[in-house]
Amino acid sequence: MTAVALIGLAEAAKRGHLLPVFVPAPSEVFMEVWNIPRLVTENLGPTAWKAFVGYCIAAAVAIAAGSVAVSVRVFYGSIYNFGVVIHSIPIIATAPLLALWLGTGPQVQIAIAALASQFPMLVGTIQGLQAADSRQREMMHVLAASRLQTLRYLLIPSALPYLFAGVKIAAPSAVLGAITAEWAGAERGVGAMMLYALFSYDTPKVWLSVVLTCLLAGGGFGIWALIERFSIYWQRDVEIVD
Repeated sequence: MTAVALIGLAEAAKRGHLLPVFVPAPSEVFMEVWNIPRLVTENLGPTAWKAFVGYCIAAAVAIAAGSVAVSVRVFYGSIYNFGVVIHSIPIIATAPLLALWLGTGPQVQIAIAALASQFPMLVGTIQGLQAADSRQREMMHVLAASRLQTLRYLLIPSALPYLFAGVKIAAPSAVLGAITAEWAGAERGVGAMMLYALFSYDTPKVWLSVVLTCLLAGGGFGIWALIERFSIYWQRDVEIVD
């Protein structure tokens, strides 16, 4: 209801000439989709696919690296600091450099999506695997639990809330990374559509690309939030601290 009210308010404000010229009415954005449906069908899919592949690669690497950092303490500082360094490099600066190295094909957008989403999952894995209380660990030791049993019944359940927090944050980051990378050179995708619309001063298409970006990013977050709700219903929400 809130979204519908805001859309109606924006439409009324535009018709009353209360909005600047670079802000179109919601009806203008809708008509772009109505008149040219392929704007969505031909651009949303490629961006979603590249963001998904990059996200999966980042998840595999970040979770493995975080597990090693916790298990082998000598690597903790190196792995964590390396993740911080990668996370600190602006995507807008990384994309052109990787485009020169990897070319302007899908591989560069996948790489940027992976780099943009790795850090939340790395932090979530590291914090999660260290979340078990020392008294709980002692109890498992007193009960003569094996390492596998300790991992299955204590460490993994304790880590899941942190891991889900990480993957939820990382999903929108992967989408934004893929879209930003498309600015460095892509024939199809939401980022390419946004760039072409900016150069042609087509404000409805610019805002349509913004709406599609929000839908992709919010959808990725919402899917993981739904999975989390049914997977770890016994645990309260947690917050990742960088």
